[in-house]
Amino acid sequence: MMMSNTQRGFTLLEVLLAVSITAGIGIGATQLLSSIVGTSQSIEEKSLQLRYIQRMDLLMRRDFWQATNREVKDEHGNIKQALTTDSTYLIEFTRSGQGLRKDKNRSNMQRVAYAMRSHESDSCIDAIKDPNATESGHCFVRYFWPVLDQAPDSEPPIVQVLLDDVEDVAFLFRGQAIDFATPENSIKNNEWQEQWPSPFVTPDLTLDLVQVKLKYTVKKLGEIERIYEVPRHAFINK
Repeated sequence: MMMSNTQRGFTLLEVLLAVSITAGIGIGATQLLSSIVGTSQSIEEKSLQLRYIQRMDLLMRRDFWQATNREVKDEHGNIKQALTTDSTYLIEFTRSGQGLRKDKNRSNMQRVAYAMRSHESDSCIDAIKDPNATESGHCFVRYFWPVLDQAPDSEPPIVQVLLDDVEDVAFLFRGQAIDFATPENSIKNNEWQEQWPSPFVTPDLTLDLVQVKLKYTVKKLGEIERIYEVPRHAFINK
């Protein structure tokens, strides 16, 4: 009896099936890898934003805790209250605690302000902008001035970009208005107010700001709230 030496190969259908399975595995692996890379990038971006938020929170907490009752003059000679929302900024106020200065003629106080600005403005020039963004965004910035009382030739404020991709920012205030001559006429309000000083407070009342709330919305993180304490002695001069 003779032995057959014929060898059986793969059919076209088997080859196509093997190719299809390999291609399916390759596509699945590519999608999984892409998803992992995208997730890792998203986590890294959020982690970076959280670090910026922590730094910003520390700076603002220090600013508000050192708020002081010192009015200033603008470049036109007009008086600005120690803390006010009636300006081109969301909030503007005077703080102390600048430490020892080489120039003894300069005050140890500093005028600071916070604002939200468009990416198209010069204030956001140092913001880390998303290269894939289809439209202009906003950044949250801090301003501080080299001197308290301004003159027409005073140096412009120095700008610090605190947070990028900010969609909305608002400051709220809680405090009271004290009448030392007639205490029963004092106004106590535990509700958050959008303006400070309140437009309903008369000049004979002494403002006593207690807390400042910051509400802001950041892309990919959502809405965040922070409450900052203001020292009780800051705005009370009996």
